[in-house]
Amino acid sequence: MVVLVPLFLGARCCCEGGCCTGKKVSSKKDNPVQKIASAQKVTDELSDQKKIIQESYAAVAQEGTGCCGGCCGGGCDLSNTIGYTREELDMFADANLGLGCGHPVSLGYIKAGDVVLDLGSGAGLDCFLAARKVGVQGKVLGVDMTPAMIKKARENAIKYGFNNVEFRLGDIESLPVESNSIDVIMSNCVINLAPQKHLVFKEAARVLKKGGFMAISDVVLLKDLTENQKKDSTLLCACVSGALLKDAYIDLLKKAGFEVTIIDEDRDINKKWFDSDELPIASLKFIATKPKN
Repeated sequence: MVVLVPLFLGARCCCEGGCCTGKKVSSKKDNPVQKIASAQKVTDELSDQKKIIQESYAAVAQEGTGCCGGCCGGGCDLSNTIGYTREELDMFADANLGLGCGHPVSLGYIKAGDVVLDLGSGAGLDCFLAARKVGVQGKVLGVDMTPAMIKKARENAIKYGFNNVEFRLGDIESLPVESNSIDVIMSNCVINLAPQKHLVFKEAARVLKKGGFMAISDVVLLKDLTENQKKDSTLLCACVSGALLKDAYIDLLKKAGFEVTIIDEDRDINKKWFDSDELPIASLKFIATKPKN
């Protein structure tokens, strides 16, 4: 990673704090140049994380399956162990990349006529299942930051004959969606990948109508990871090293104004994905409601 720092970072001119006045020179943490450099470093790190994730999921979209590892999910054959029926998977086989940790559509909160938004829509599986529930009077929007995924999802929508589903290229931290326009937001094992989760929840609150809600399946940590695990890019794309501790995750939701109801906490997701119990993760299913007032 290259961080651009001004050449005069280590220099002192007579205009710099304290040089001509006899006052104490500002410490590094108060130095505006240091602040700019530090902010740039953080920005670059966030950008690098997103690039790694995009490249990993683009490869999955092009290969047509998540079963080869490197991304979250236990593979196509394990989708039925996290809530999907065989009928659902067979019906939209080309949209099932095995990347989920739950089945948010099955939480039962989507009804006919709703406008539904999927955060990180992938190849479109959950969008197509939701589209069947909302019917011709409703609409489903899918947002994904990976162009290859958007391309695949749009092709699938045509193949399966959906006219009430739209896929938009965008970042879930800055949604390309109008404010107060969505009845239900769903997401399946995606928010953990976002570097700035507070922005995801802030955006969710913005686009939801009053009384609307989020139906989410996502990975949370049950205890802290080791430093090596936190820096592991493979675990980042596998929905582990970017995850938050459960309590911290819920606190962010509440700070964004949501009322949170936990539906389920699957601690066996570790074994389903990795055939191991070494990683302290769980798949959390919850409803987060935007108050009507």
